[in-house]
Amino acid sequence: MSSLAETSAHRSDDSRKHLPDRAWYRYAQRLLPPAAEAGRWIDMGCGQGEFLEASGADGHTSMGLDFWASNAQVVAEAGRPALAADLNKGLPFRDGALDGATLIEVIEHIVRAEDLVAELGRVIRPGGWLIVTTPNVVHLTYRIRTLTGHPPKQEGYHYRFFTRKTLKATLAAAGFELDGYASFGKQVVLSKLARLMGKGAKYKVRYVVPRPLEPLLAQHFVWRLRRKETGA
Repeated sequence: MSSLAETSAHRSDDSRKHLPDRAWYRYAQRLLPPAAEAGRWIDMGCGQGEFLEASGADGHTSMGLDFWASNAQVVAEAGRPALAADLNKGLPFRDGALDGATLIEVIEHIVRAEDLVAELGRVIRPGGWLIVTTPNVVHLTYRIRTLTGHPPKQEGYHYRFFTRKTLKATLAAAGFELDGYASFGKQVVLSKLARLMGKGAKYKVRYVVPRPLEPLLAQHFVWRLRRKETGA
């Protein structure tokens, strides 16, 4: 995960590991439009290009953007266009320049998330697509943490915390409508059994949460949205 809001106070250098095996990559990948329909799109907060790599998209249609120039360089060296920019500021694209974008575990790091989403509404053409993933702050385990007097996990690393209602409202304000979802949770009992059977100490059984139970059981929201057509 790449934090576009990080400063030197949180991280002393711009190095990071290549981390392709993140659950949100796999679930977000399910929502990507077919290559023939995806058009020109950009992965915002691309890190070292893990999701771009997983998507299988080529450098003619996809590109990366990251806060850290070193990460952008890694993506460029892998054969895809990439640039360094701060998502806390305006996006360096003209109106309607993109057919789509991905925002994988990034929005929670942006202090003024509403401004970023508004910018995405500006640069993604009407009818274009957006995939967003972010932790669900009212997931069952978070509720238990609150009841036992603990703050949300990663407070201070995450600047914003979203429920389904607040995430939907933030995206709707910029003209985005929900078009698909693959929000996922973890099955605790099956995970423990799988570990006992030799799957490894960190193995987790995950599943797509039924939509009605998403606020309670989804650990991460994974949504695809469509930019409203002009006049819609």
